[in-house]
Amino acid sequence: MIPIETYGLTKYYGPLCAVDHMDLRVGNEIFGLLGPNGSGKTTTVLMLTTLLHPSEGAALVCGYDVRQDAQEVRRQIVE
Repeated sequence: MIPIETYGLTKYYGPLCAVDHMDLRVGNEIFGLLGPNGSGKTTTVLMLTTLLHPSEGAALVCGYDVRQDAQEVRRQIVE
């Protein structure tokens, strides 16, 4: 199982695209998101932690969908 996977993960705030169709696979490793202010780092983390709903695409955390299995995603993050 891959701990974090995203497929076409996208977030719009009105006409502004904060995260644009991001595909990502993070295994059992230390991983950092780097970029300038306004590049979508916080928005990405908020979507992965179920605090913000993606506009498009999908994200899985420990095999659980952030939209459909939000409680289980949160449980996995805490453990």
